[in-house]
Amino acid sequence: MKISDLFEDISPAELDQVERVADQLWSQYDIDVEFTRHFLDRVNDPRNGKPITPEELVALFKKEYQEYGRDIADLDANAEAVMKDVFSKLNLPFVINDRGRERNLVAKTIMRKPNFKTSNKEFPVR
Repeated sequence: MKISDLFEDISPAELDQVERVADQLWSQYDIDVEFTRHFLDRVNDPRNGKPITPEELVALFKKEYQEYGRDIADLDANAEAVMKDVFSKLNLPFVINDRGRERNLVAKTIMRKPNFKTSNKEFPVR
């Protein structure tokens, strides 16, 4: 048995469910959450070590919303930043795009990495 055989990949349908939960949370700020194709590839990447679960993604979005909802909503258009869960070591780089009355929070990628470095603004949660 290979390590990759132990991974339970997140399916596109499961990622859609995560997106619906995140959309409901962030709708108060007129923010629509989107995931890129690269995000789906990276969420299932064996380099993450321990598989990333839908529950971890939902928890990350909830913690970020509770602690930094207004700060993230106030980011300028085209701003890039990183959601960081210090406990689970998840790092989620995103960009804010304006779409008229609604803004998109586009999750570009994700990785489980304890010492993730970025020059972008970070929003760490536990």
